[in-house]
Amino acid sequence: MGSSSAPIDWAPMIVGMAAGMLSRLLSLKSGRRDYPGYPSGYVIQLAMAMIAALIGSAIVTSLMAKQLTAATFLTLAATQFYNMRQSERSTLEKEEKLILEPRGPAYIEGIARTYEARAFLAMLVALVVSGLTAWAGLVPGVLGGLAILVLAQEMMAGGVVGDVIDVSPGTIRFTKESLLYVDDVMLMEIGLPHSRQRWTAEGYGVILTPKGPRGQAVLWNLSQRQAITHEAVTAVGMQKDVGYPEQGALTRMELPNSTGRAALGVIPVDRDMAKLVKAIRQTPLLESGKWNRMSSPILTQGPMGD
Repeated sequence: MGSSSAPIDWAPMIVGMAAGMLSRLLSLKSGRRDYPGYPSGYVIQLAMAMIAALIGSAIVTSLMAKQLTAATFLTLAATQFYNMRQSERSTLEKEEKLILEPRGPAYIEGIARTYEARAFLAMLVALVVSGLTAWAGLVPGVLGGLAILVLAQEMMAGGVVGDVIDVSPGTIRFTKESLLYVDDVMLMEIGLPHSRQRWTAEGYGVILTPKGPRGQAVLWNLSQRQAITHEAVTAVGMQKDVGYPEQGALTRMELPNSTGRAALGVIPVDRDMAKLVKAIRQTPLLESGKWNRMSSPILTQGPMGD
């Protein structure tokens, strides 16, 4: 007398794993600035996405097959994604020492968290889609998976600087011979005559105007301004080498007026103002100032105070 267990339905696992992998593939295109190298960055991320999707999709199948030990083991494996976050943070921090315009600690932490979150998201999508397929069937599972993929991408889409700040070209000028201005915003003092000549002849200036209290808080966040400067330099380059601070890029608030505006100055390699403005607008909003709001008396007098 023999006994046999019911055959395992692999459809939920296959559909769930495919959905989890697809969710990670869709987010790869939006993270180009975050990758320290190609193709190694893609290989690592695709491998981790496959592992995450496999874990998420296998849990439902394991439970259906009454393999509780296997399901528990898979959930423990998910804790290893934290190590990926640690590794990415360490890599980017070491890279900072060799970058003329660093990202800054807050930007690096945001990138590392995103790496970890996208792996967990792939696992979660695979889990939900495999569960839906097991409960409702193959066709509803596939259709539901497509809807979940759209929702997942919306969840991971963070804000950008252009959502809360207007970015427009400004005019580079000097007052009192050595004070560098972009329109009415003073950036720094340039002592060397040849540096002043370079700024006048080749420098680009950009004015950052907050659309409201949220935008002003973003500009007062030093980490956010560092991220803006980094993205601007990444887009158009910077005619600076080690030991020439006067020729470096800088983003500074308008003081002492405290209007909430800021300005960025850079001597670019690629003389393309449209590219520079676009890069600033597409700079991610950092979580360190996500919920802050700030209003100056001048700002609240106009429509921006709404």
